[in-house]
Amino acid sequence: MAKEKKAKKIKQEKYRSEEQTEIIRFIRILIIVIIFVLAIYFLTRIFVTKDLLNDDNKEQETITGTINYNVTSIGSMLNKAEDEYYVLIYDTENIRSIYYSGLMSNYTRGENALKVYYADLNNELNQKFYDPENINLEVSNISDLRVGDLTLVKVNNGQITEILGNEDEISKELAYVAPKDVEN
Repeated sequence: MAKEKKAKKIKQEKYRSEEQTEIIRFIRILIIVIIFVLAIYFLTRIFVTKDLLNDDNKEQETITGTINYNVTSIGSMLNKAEDEYYVLIYDTENIRSIYYSGLMSNYTRGENALKVYYADLNNELNQKFYDPENINLEVSNISDLRVGDLTLVKVNNGQITEILGNEDEISKELAYVAPKDVEN
């Protein structure tokens, strides 16, 4: 019996050339490598990123971004399209921020109101301008400007014409002027 198995094996190899044997060996190695790579891929998805079996990622909601044209950074506040406008610089996390927003909203409803931009002191781009202990409002260069918790800047033709850092002064500057009633 042992001789018959050897004879069958010899007969099978007898019909294959050396090139065919090499190709079969290459295909086997290639299949093993592909199986190994796929196993690593799926194990990584299951245990590392944990997103293969997690259905929450499949239903991700896409939120479209919006641009708020009323918000500016302090460094670019002199580059607006209008000739004359205000920039209110304040901390939106401050308790009084609602009052400041309301003040500006009330001002913009008035007759002949100038455009108002907001600069948030929580924005990373504005952090270098925030220094409540060393306020410097008298500047010729915007990079030297240092503001406190609340500042109103009036800009005319790309130049700072007025800077107010007191809440009372800002309230007076932005006093609401009701539109005049027109008699019919």
